[in-house]
Amino acid sequence: MEKKGLSVGVDLGTSNLLIYVEGKGTMFNEPSFIAIDKATRKVICVGHEAARLQGKNHEKFDVVCPLQGGVISDIELIREILIFTLDKIFSSEVHNIGKLLICTPADITATEKEAIIRLGHSLGIENTVTQQEIKAAAMGTGVDIFEPKGHMVMDIGGGTTDLGILSLGDVVLSKSIKIAGDFFDRQIIDHVKTKHKLEIGFQTAEEVKILLSSLTGPYPVDEDFQPLFYEAMGRDLVSGLPQSVKLDTKEIREILLACFDPIKSVLLGTLEETPPELAGDLVDTGIHLTGGGSQILGLREYIEDIAKVPVYLSEAPLTAVVDGCKKLLKMTSKYFYSEV
Repeated sequence: MEKKGLSVGVDLGTSNLLIYVEGKGTMFNEPSFIAIDKATRKVICVGHEAARLQGKNHEKFDVVCPLQGGVISDIELIREILIFTLDKIFSSEVHNIGKLLICTPADITATEKEAIIRLGHSLGIENTVTQQEIKAAAMGTGVDIFEPKGHMVMDIGGGTTDLGILSLGDVVLSKSIKIAGDFFDRQIIDHVKTKHKLEIGFQTAEEVKILLSSLTGPYPVDEDFQPLFYEAMGRDLVSGLPQSVKLDTKEIREILLACFDPIKSVLLGTLEETPPELAGDLVDTGIHLTGGGSQILGLREYIEDIAKVPVYLSEAPLTAVVDGCKKLLKMTSKYFYSEV
């Protein structure tokens, strides 16, 4: 007999972990980082607190992100993160959870999927299921995937960019590429190291990306409509001393355009493999962009120029997957979910 209790949805993202609790809303939305004591293997902290320690820790503890490039690198650490956060939310009463829905990247292996389900069982939650992030993202964006019409979603997350064609309540075709937010950060780090002979960290690279990124059209400007710059600080590779360099929007655009070339190829490949009737639907329904990467200035115009169909930005790109969890948890059959 299925245990009664609260339904919980988890967006197991490379960059962020989000947890939705039935009747309470999104109770956790923080980076997918965990700090572990090396000697005792005890959890020191997770989320924002752990992320702030990245690159600044000493040898007695590790700061780890258990998902790398959309791939589970350490299932045990994912278990520790979930135990820590669920205990925090439920005040050590995890047994109150009746159903656990975990959304995973599109290219997760069957072995990894089974490991995640076993993880839920080890927490005492027998009714543990997984679902593709791309499906949850579509529903969270407001797309009616249950109608007999083709819809396309492009989710640019931290570890992967996922593309999916959906119709009649499920994924018809999906593709994934391990080029997304984290890759953009690494390319910025490599660029600064090569061109400016300065080594910067991932936190700095992410701040540069958020402030200066664009793909087409006008470059980002400040509130006075003046060109934006970012003074990146790090270690000079020649002298070994602390140093800084001023980065501008033009060089960051060049980096991102190079990053998006393979994403462009996957997008075109997905469209070419889409069944004709569903491809025709995209002329009206277009492409829906979600995920943190969808906030890059000029992305909508960039994708429209490639695909030649309308492109829409999600109103809540960072929470689209967990918003979709809420709807998926209400499903009473394969092609129907009850309204709130």
